[in-house]
Amino acid sequence: MNKFALSTLCAISLLALEMQSALAENVAVVGDTVFILDNNPTSGGARIVARTLNADGTLTQNQCFVDPVSDSLNLGLDANISATDITIKNGAAIITTTSPSTETPGGVISRNVSSCLTADPVCLATVVDGVLTIPCVQYNGQVLEVEFQQRGSSMNWELKSSPILNDTFSGYKTNSSN
Repeated sequence: MNKFALSTLCAISLLALEMQSALAENVAVVGDTVFILDNNPTSGGARIVARTLNADGTLTQNQCFVDPVSDSLNLGLDANISATDITIKNGAAIITTTSPSTETPGGVISRNVSSCLTADPVCLATVVDGVLTIPCVQYNGQVLEVEFQQRGSSMNWELKSSPILNDTFSGYKTNSSN
């Protein structure tokens, strides 16, 4: 039997047995907190599950949802509506939903997940071979890395590289009389 026929036969038998393939759920990661969308009907419908990402790469339960203290937050969606994607912004989970029915179309919902977020990590500047690197410069809502080059053996520094250069300082002329 050739490979195509065998593959087709396996696919048809899986469909006949109504077996579902295992698909990864959508996730969002903020700091060391991982938010997972779970559409498992046996767990009470669509929900957000929170996990903590440990330094060794393992995930553990994060019981950060306060009412009640739990590792998940039920989204309260009808049984025929699925959560499809998640983004975390300013302490809110923004979730897109979809439905096979035209009577109850999908949309966007939000849920407060601020109780799951830890404070921003402390970013430390480093100096290596006359280059001062500041890894956490917030500019226009983005966190950027900025490098300064030491001028001679003094403690004077000049901007060496940064995404800010392409934005703010494009076309900027420096005063050469210094």
